[in-house]
Amino acid sequence: MTEPPHEPEPNMMKRRCLTTITVERPRCPRCGGVRLRKYRSIRDQGDGSSLWWVRCEDASCGHRFRVLLE
Repeated sequence: MTEPPHEPEPNMMKRRCLTTITVERPRCPRCGGVRLRKYRSIRDQGDGSSLWWVRCEDASCGHRFRVLLE
């Protein structure tokens, strides 16, 4: 004797709508390059954020700047 197909429970049929966020790579503010070299950092500033001192690795740029990760 065969059993009727199992029907999923109503709460199993509901799907969560997930929100998508995007995070971009840090870029040099002068030339827009993404090849950066971190030469100093503070991992946790007490509020969960990090601070990096970086230099652009593009041969024609070399700009130094800071990146704050919140």
